[in-house]
Amino acid sequence: MSLQFQPMPLLKRRSPFDDPNWIFELKYDGFRALAVIERGRAQLLSRNGHPFASFSALAESISDSLPNVRAVIDGEICSLDRRGRPQFKNLLFHRGNPPCFFHLIC
Repeated sequence: MSLQFQPMPLLKRRSPFDDPNWIFELKYDGFRALAVIERGRAQLLSRNGHPFASFSALAESISDSLPNVRAVIDGEICSLDRRGRPQFKNLLFHRGNPPCFFHLIC
């Protein structure tokens, strides 16, 4: 799959701002990724375009959920604990609940 998109860059601000032209999302403690879906197959790519090979089961789940879709979805790979809170160490060491992919749809 050729990558012609990049996730939106993260920007640091001194203080919060409100703008009707922007959509804000929660910061999840995970890996920022693009889900590139085409020909019934999804691949998760890093901000630099490198595949997240260790999350192939998650990519397969995305493929199964969106079998006839061609899309690039900007999101984040996370691992949630029993209370539904992101746990980066669980994600990093592949323990706890299976990883999930969060994305914003409007």
